[in-house]
Amino acid sequence: TVPLGLADVKAISAGHLHSIALLENGTVVAWGRNDYGQTDVPEGLEEVIAVSAGGWFSLALKANGEVVAWGYNGWGQATVPHGLTNVTMVAAGGFHSLALKSDRTVVGWGD
Repeated sequence: TVPLGLADVKAISAGHLHSIALLENGTVVAWGRNDYGQTDVPEGLEEVIAVSAGGWFSLALKANGEVVAWGYNGWGQATVPHGLTNVTMVAAGGFHSLALKSDRTVVGWGD
């Protein structure tokens, strides 16, 4: 069920039994099943410009090009590669994650 009063939403994404919304103020709201912490938005997560919900995990892209991930990490899908910068887009799959960089290359992690 969508949280009561959810408003000022800029983007949404649906994962496996959970959903996330990016608000106009750059913060993230998540709801649904939380078996693996996929709806436990990291404290202090701000300046987000994009979100993507995966199988049992979620991704957020910050304005500075940093990727933040949380939730299930059984295949390494929520372990952002060290040194990953200049990201312009993120996508979460069932058990893997993708990042598009400003140089038009793609980085993937997980299974």
